[in-house]
Parts: sequence; structure tokens; C-alpha cells
Amino acid sequence: MTWSIQLVSSTLRARFELLAYDRRADAQTVEAHADDAAALLADAPGPALIVGSSFGGVIALDVLRRYPGACAGAVLVEPPLAPNDDAPPGPAEFLPAYDRIVETQGGPAAAEMFLRTVLGDSELELMPRRTRERTVAMWRQIRSDSAALIAYRPRYAELSTIRTPIRLLGGGRSAAHFRPTLEALRAALPSSTIEIFESAGHMLHAEAPRRFAELLSGFADELGLTV
Repeated sequence: MTWSIQLVSSTLRARFELLAYDRRADAQTVEAHADDAAALLADAPGPALIVGSSFGGVIALDVLRRYPGACAGAVLVEPPLAPNDDAPPGPAEFLPAYDRIVETQGGPAAAEMFLRTVLGDSELELMPRRTRERTVAMWRQIRSDSAALIAYRPRYAELSTIRTPIRLLGGGRSAAHFRPTLEALRAALPSSTIEIFESAGHMLHAEAPRRFAELLSGFADELGLTV
């Protein structure tokens, strides 16, 4: 949903084949989703640039870790990981609180609580109404993704083996907890750099679509990727 502007009207369409996929509802772990993504990359007609935002960034990172050479480069937008292996991946009470809201107020209300936790109130209010309605309707998937994320561990020491060029992106208006993770990933990934979109938030690919497309296009040029 938030990728529509890139897939439909972005200048990237003139240069590259763009592929987005719907993740399987029955995939319950980050690793299972990464396996699916790697299978799609294996069928790509040429070298690919993998792009993942939020939970998708965690999936992309796992592809880089477990499938060396699967892609020529990666762009990760604020993966919601703990900044070190000793820190909890999220509040211990999050899933119980989510489930209580599902029981008492319904799934869409629980999904809205999730969005407010991740984006913050001000960023949520900027979300287009139709996008917000579609997102909260996916409350079951949000619950499944949250459980998968809580069960996942970054294993920062292993990330030093990843040699794929990586751009780590953050939003200047994003919640503060994303920045330490970006810094930790930058320190762990030897071929990574950070860029902050100061005027955007967590969904920066939708909030600053032109700049995002320009970054992807320039990065692809650096990697020697063509149509």
C-alpha cells in the first residue's frame, strides 16, 4: 500500500523492473519470509537491489545474512530491531496488550495502537485515510509480524560477514528508538552507510517519494545495475 507511489508513478519504472510481492499469511517467522524473498530473487532476470522498510527491512537483512550473493545491494529503512543482542526486541507487554484490545475493542483498534506505537501520533495523523483503513484491516498480519519480530534476534556479530553494499535510511521525524538501531547496524555492517531524510518519518519512501527514487536510482548506478 505505502509502496504504490513508487510502483505506479515513480521515475524508477522507466529504468528498472520493479517487483513487489504479497507476503504469505502462513509464514510465521522472519526466516520463512526471507526464504520466500530469496526464492523470488533467484528467479530475477539479473542482479537485483532489495529494498525493505520496517519489518520488510528485517526480512531483507535476513536475506543478506543467509543468502550471500542473492542481491547486488540493499536499502533498509529503519528495521525495528533492538540496538544490541542483549536488549529485548520489544516491550514484553506488547503482544498481551494487543490481544486484550482485540478481545475488547476489535482487531482494527489493536492495529491502530500498533501504528501509534511505531509511528507516533503526529505521523499517524498524516497517513492518508484510505491507507490507514487498509492497514488496520490487516490486524491479523500485524499481530503475526510482531510475534515473528519479537522471536527474531539480530546477532550483530554475524553481520560483519555481509559484504553486500547497503544503504541504511532513517526519517528525521521518526520515533527516536529507530536511530540507535541504525547506528548499531552501521557499525556491524562493513559496507553500509546511513542517510537521514530529515523532513520525513518512518514511511519515508511514501513521504519523500522523489528523493527516495533518486537515492535508489543513484545507488543502482553505483552498483552498475541497468534495465
